[in-house]
Amino acid sequence: MSHHEYILGTRGSALALTQSRIAAETVTSLYTEHQAHHSAADAEVVDFTLRTVKTEGDVLTGPLATLGGTGVFAAALRQRLLDGENASEENRVDMAVHSLKDLPSAPCPGLVIAATLKREDPRDALVARDGLTLDTLPTGSRVGTGSPRRAAQLRVLRHDLEIVDIRGNVGTRIGRVKGLEEHAGKQVVLRQNAETSERADHGVGTERSGDCDAVVLAVSGLKRLGKEDLITEYLDPTRMLPAPGQGALALEVRESEFENPDPAALADAEVARPVRALGHALLAANHYETRLAVSAERALLRRLEAGCAAPIGAYAQVVEGDLVLNVVVASPDGTDMLRHTSATAELDVPGAERLGVRVAEDLLQMGAAALAGLDLK
Repeated sequence: MSHHEYILGTRGSALALTQSRIAAETVTSLYTEHQAHHSAADAEVVDFTLRTVKTEGDVLTGPLATLGGTGVFAAALRQRLLDGENASEENRVDMAVHSLKDLPSAPCPGLVIAATLKREDPRDALVARDGLTLDTLPTGSRVGTGSPRRAAQLRVLRHDLEIVDIRGNVGTRIGRVKGLEEHAGKQVVLRQNAETSERADHGVGTERSGDCDAVVLAVSGLKRLGKEDLITEYLDPTRMLPAPGQGALALEVRESEFENPDPAALADAEVARPVRALGHALLAANHYETRLAVSAERALLRRLEAGCAAPIGAYAQVVEGDLVLNVVVASPDGTDMLRHTSATAELDVPGAERLGVRVAEDLLQMGAAALAGLDLK
């Protein structure tokens, strides 16, 4: 039995650390199962050591949509990966784990998303004071979110609400809700690869607490952090569509991990031809239905040239043998909205991407660019 050690790059927040651990454990266990199922003669064991990387999104203040959007959390991690063999031992990173909704939809030359883990619950959730729901919040209630997509859909559903722009980690955001201030007090971080619990009083987004009646967060993050009990309402996609990729974790590595790093080939080890154990392990961990769904959602986003600053929601899933894609495009002020649904029987990555592009073209014909303020080149 051969043993292989790899460095997993991660942000230092509690959610990033949790998601990185989930990814490491999932890859390790699924690769072990895969080898047992295929009766591998020389079994391989892969292990990961976590290494923190500070990103611009962790230190810059101001609305996230104006700071470079989704890319501010990914750029530093991606650079560490791209440094590759040129990096010093203390800076080396072999793999990065991203919340897929936070990853720019355009490919990054030199890198490839080698695996997408099985999707967690993709819905948005309301965390409100006194057990309130979206329908029972009093007129004029203050609802916090840093997402233009959530803000626009909230305004469509409840035009009487005051939408408050918020930043910070999950605990800090929950602490903005009246009665839940204690959740903003501390955050778990990784320092010199050892966990510590620090005061978060001076972190991004911690300037205020208890000043909102509710906040909207991703169900997936709350579940992974063990805070699902704080949810006062799960917002069904028929009311609020999630961000493209929401709930999914993307495992990104250098293209050099594969002889053929074409994303369409990464479902088949014989075609992708991994060059070492890491590539083999990631292909074993890839969840194909999730890969199809997020491929359609992200292809839509690429065609619309939109990022987290655009009020666009999308959710794809395999239903009775078809991949079905639901999309909403809203005006930022929530005064108007387009909804569109389409499907394909092509259950492969190229077919999923064609579905996303086709739906995007349909939406553009329906006036989505002008509605959402998209700057198409």
